[in-house]
Amino acid sequence: MATRYFRKKSILAKIEGTYGVDAVPTGAANAINTRDVEFTPMELEYADRDIARVYMGHQEQLVVTARARLNYNVEIAGSGTAGVAPAWGPLARACGIGELILAAAHAGTAQAGAASTITLAAGASASDEAYRGMRIKTTGGTGNGQSRVISTYTGATKVATVSEAWTVVPDVTTTYSIDAQVAYLPVSTGFEAVTKYFNLDGKRHIMLGCRGSVSLRLQARAVPMFAYSFEGLFGTISDTALPTDVFTAWKKPLHVNNANTSGFTLHGFAGRLYGLEANLANQLVYRNLVGMEDVQLVDRAPAGSVAIEDPILADKNYFTQVTAINLGAMNVLHGTAAGNQFHVHTPAVQLTNPRYENRDGVVALTMATRLVPNLGNDEIAFQAL
Repeated sequence: MATRYFRKKSILAKIEGTYGVDAVPTGAANAINTRDVEFTPMELEYADRDIARVYMGHQEQLVVTARARLNYNVEIAGSGTAGVAPAWGPLARACGIGELILAAAHAGTAQAGAASTITLAAGASASDEAYRGMRIKTTGGTGNGQSRVISTYTGATKVATVSEAWTVVPDVTTTYSIDAQVAYLPVSTGFEAVTKYFNLDGKRHIMLGCRGSVSLRLQARAVPMFAYSFEGLFGTISDTALPTDVFTAWKKPLHVNNANTSGFTLHGFAGRLYGLEANLANQLVYRNLVGMEDVQLVDRAPAGSVAIEDPILADKNYFTQVTAINLGAMNVLHGTAAGNQFHVHTPAVQLTNPRYENRDGVVALTMATRLVPNLGNDEIAFQAL
């Protein structure tokens, strides 16, 4: 018997065309660049037989259901080309997140503006919600230099509503750009799933109908991470050689620091960020019924935390924000070059449980965050730019 090594792992994932039907991922097209892998090959439910006997002792149990779990982290980086979905896109989609691609930038001169809207040029898309969840920048004229996230878009009128009011209202002199990007927003219907192949040095486990949840982690002086947890139907196990994994779609990430990360605001205040975490907190339910076996995504409750250098009250009184239950936006942009930028936006954050911390001898303020929907299915949005 040949010795097998724990370090030799391969994880493949591919979106399923039909739920629970093997999408046949390959190492060449669907390899996942992972770290911190935790795999439970069989999570079983048993039924006791409890047959009457004249003697004491155990009885064998019957296996009622079998499923598998797979958790891992992936580095956050872009695809290298703006408007092309990053390699982690299928994983996000299997966590109840929709993907909207703008392959080429749309730029123009505004036809009008209001406190929270901008009327795009006549050449903008005629399709409703064509730019929903996307980042728009003003590039010239009145209100130059602002960026916002589009919460809704009406194709007939070209009116884009932004989730945060403009600091300076755009007008007919304002030029803008919606750069090529891929936007990700939560969905409440039409959930997708992936087939996963987990190969541990020659023993391949197939998981079907996988759905999961994800946490976003941005910490200063660390690599930005997605932490995924997936649950799937128990498939076959076989002695199968490790695939030849190709990772060219996975780009090298940038550390979170002052040079690479910018644009942090929390409730309108440009603070100094130590780190943040946002957990989609999907509720998954495994079902095994007559005529159906699946993993259902039945709810979510996004929450997290944020740690900043504590500002003086004259600059920003977060204690008032907490006690008044004020909702406000949070933004951060990571990355410096098109194709490898990642923007996070939460339009309606409730701050709770503030506490002081010692960070390198400096006073820090850490708060829990509750991510609340604004118009629905928009409590967190991120864009690969």
